[in-house]
Amino acid sequence: MNIYHSNKLPGRIVETSDGQEFLWFSGTDYLGMGHNEDLRRHLQTATETFGNHYGSSRNNSLRLSVYDDAERQLADFLQTKALLIVSSGMWAGQLLMKEIEAIALDGSNAISVSYYYAPGVHPALWGNAFDRTYGGWHEWASRTVQQINESAPEILHIICSDAVGSPTVKAFDFNLFNALENPQNVWLIIDESHSLGVFGTNGRGISSSIGSKLWPQTMFASSLNKAMGIPAGAIWGAESAIEIIRKSPWFAGASPPAPAYVYALKTLLEEGIYSEAHALLMEKVSYFSQKLVGNTLFESLPDYPVFCSDNAALFDHLLRNGMMASCFPYPSPADAPVTRIAISSLHQKEDLDQLAEVCKRFIG
Repeated sequence: MNIYHSNKLPGRIVETSDGQEFLWFSGTDYLGMGHNEDLRRHLQTATETFGNHYGSSRNNSLRLSVYDDAERQLADFLQTKALLIVSSGMWAGQLLMKEIEAIALDGSNAISVSYYYAPGVHPALWGNAFDRTYGGWHEWASRTVQQINESAPEILHIICSDAVGSPTVKAFDFNLFNALENPQNVWLIIDESHSLGVFGTNGRGISSSIGSKLWPQTMFASSLNKAMGIPAGAIWGAESAIEIIRKSPWFAGASPPAPAYVYALKTLLEEGIYSEAHALLMEKVSYFSQKLVGNTLFESLPDYPVFCSDNAALFDHLLRNGMMASCFPYPSPADAPVTRIAISSLHQKEDLDQLAEVCKRFIG
């Protein structure tokens, strides 16, 4: 696997350290926030007020109200009752997993807990009794429902899954869990890192696909550093669960993200900037998808900006034609490399025209 270095943040273009330029079709900056002028302006303004960082506990006797303000704004955007912002998406998932048994067993008569980890679930949700699962997601979900329905009533069940497959793009049908006979004994934990800002109305994610029976006991964790462009993470769901996490020593002992970025997040949400960028992204994805009608090279989903191929030779073909995607083993070195193309709201239609033409030439 070849490695390339750059001294500049990619946008539409990536410039490598040896002076080469490529059209950039990689990363997770789906909404183009890495070069968004509104985000940059709000950061500059906020740094004058909040400084460069804040290394204090969120539970300190002095508390910056910008965190609470941003949490209310993001909760309103996500149409959820309670939300916490933490330092990263990985920590959001791990913090939730550290406290999930306390959350699930609160007020419960259960005497034991069973975990069910989806195939390919992100390491952010690796918790107690983690055992890597192989096979298809649909088969795993159906098997999980059957196992839970056949289990003793005093067992509490925790299901962990990504919202969408990554790096290989896969859609997951959470309606399968509507067949659970005793949903009050089940907690569903979902990592929204690759769907937040992209899926759903205005990029609100996949929450609308969760059935009403399981919704009260569904918790979400996500990076905000992908589509949203904020180096932070978030956890949201039931108010009682968020209150348990807020009181956790794992939350109290961790520094929060820089307040200037949290202020920028709040302001971008207030101004509707994310919704505007999402609408622009959907236009670009639709435009490119139409050019690939009948093309069997990629695994892709409707209205999703990632196109994947298990053909590693595609990466080199793109490079030879002035384009850079990504191709590396993920999440572990033992995994097979996937050639991954990502479109962002920064791309122009002529960029997408070139990309489609080069992909067509690859398959002959």
